[in-house]
Amino acid sequence: MNTRGIHLIWTGYGTWLPGDPRGHWSPLFNLYGKLRERGHKLNVPDTVTHHRAKALMKEPRKVLSPCEIAVVARVIGAQVAPGVPGAKYPPMEGLRVHAATIEPTHVHLLIGPIGEDIAAVAGKLKSRTSSAVLAMPENAGRKRTWTAGYWKVFLFDDEALGAVRQYIAEHNARRRLAEDPYEWIG
Repeated sequence: MNTRGIHLIWTGYGTWLPGDPRGHWSPLFNLYGKLRERGHKLNVPDTVTHHRAKALMKEPRKVLSPCEIAVVARVIGAQVAPGVPGAKYPPMEGLRVHAATIEPTHVHLLIGPIGEDIAAVAGKLKSRTSSAVLAMPENAGRKRTWTAGYWKVFLFDDEALGAVRQYIAEHNARRRLAEDPYEWIG
């Protein structure tokens, strides 16, 4: 079965920690801070894990300002659209974004199909957007924009693509944005 698209999600540093009250996909820790269970499944909220994760943070959580959201959108757009003036990196070959929302605490992209490994695509998007955000004067001394890792959901049919597209559109509507607020969505 061919992948029709990928729902790619990543979060701002410290904005969705292991143990989060909303549930989480992260490892669980015991009272001594030792790993007792790996992630990769939805875990219920866990205050011990949440407090341990907060204690391990190296700097304050990162919530994007409106200016930083615009920078992230510009960098992603330069990865999608060839010939963007002032682009620091060449566009990623064949990357297509079907829906996007860039929230203060996380990013949702509906992409694909893609010609390279999803880890490479996510890594490039996260590192390039992070570099641009951290280059802003208000982030002097900061080392992290995004949390480690990302979530991905592979989609195999039109129904799944439509559901994710609607989910992302609802994020944009909540912020009073157009369904497709960026010119590089297509």
